[in-house]
Amino acid sequence: MTSLLITGTTGFVGQCLLRQMDTNKYATIFCLTRRAKAVPILRDNLRPLVGSLKDIDAHERDLAGVDSVVHLAAATGKARPEEFFASNVEGTERLVQLCRRVGARRFLYVSSIAVRFPDKRHYYYAQSKEQAEEVVRRGGLQFTILRPTMVLGRGSPVYSGLAKLAQLPVLPIFGDGRTLIQPIHVDDLVACIIGLLDSDCFRGETLDVGGPEVISIEEFLKKIYRLHHDRAPRVIHIPLALLIPALTLLEKFAYPLLPFTLGQMSTFRFNGTAQKSPLTQEGSARFKTVDEMLAASLVS
Repeated sequence: MTSLLITGTTGFVGQCLLRQMDTNKYATIFCLTRRAKAVPILRDNLRPLVGSLKDIDAHERDLAGVDSVVHLAAATGKARPEEFFASNVEGTERLVQLCRRVGARRFLYVSSIAVRFPDKRHYYYAQSKEQAEEVVRRGGLQFTILRPTMVLGRGSPVYSGLAKLAQLPVLPIFGDGRTLIQPIHVDDLVACIIGLLDSDCFRGETLDVGGPEVISIEEFLKKIYRLHHDRAPRVIHIPLALLIPALTLLEKFAYPLLPFTLGQMSTFRFNGTAQKSPLTQEGSARFKTVDEMLAASLVS
């Protein structure tokens, strides 16, 4: 039996992965975490490794013989620009180098659909994810890079942020609202991750994965609004031509105080849809619909 390392096990996707995977397939599953008690010890073969990507080298002896890695850990949200690159790029570099030293054979990197956005100048998260992908590609490992779209489900950080907008008396839509998204439920994303591990499908591919439906960001927010208010929303469109220059200026002086960043506005500017891939095609019939995702995300 082989051993597996999972980074980001206390995150939204990582917690779901630990709940759903058959842990008996592995001799040991190492869970990199900042807090050992945050890892649910569902089986005796789950072993927390306390630390972060910054000090992953301290666990080299523990990880000797690990065969596979699922790399989920990342700085997200409103982290400072330098934190995105320190964690997502430099941290991935340390992890890849460690994998080579301990003989890890397979590396699954969970990136983001934001890497495909045409303008990432102010979206430091997307920049860092793109650079981390290059680290993985040149790392000398058997790898697959997975680019999920917007991930929903109970506890989804993305849903929480958008729900704050949808709970306002008047629903603000940044831009014309016609930008397309293709959300995927966290259970379906995790099923893809498990499927890749089980099939030993590590051929240097970069695969998009999204849900079965494409919807405009405006219609998506209207659906969230109706879930919270049980009525159709009043909508106000805020032109991006006015918002982007204002945010560009404010980020220079008040970055920590802003409710959202210019990078996060990319969801309203660029389509976040998945290119066709075997994962999306095979899962389209069984993946949750948008309405099912929203109902599951609403559960407290």
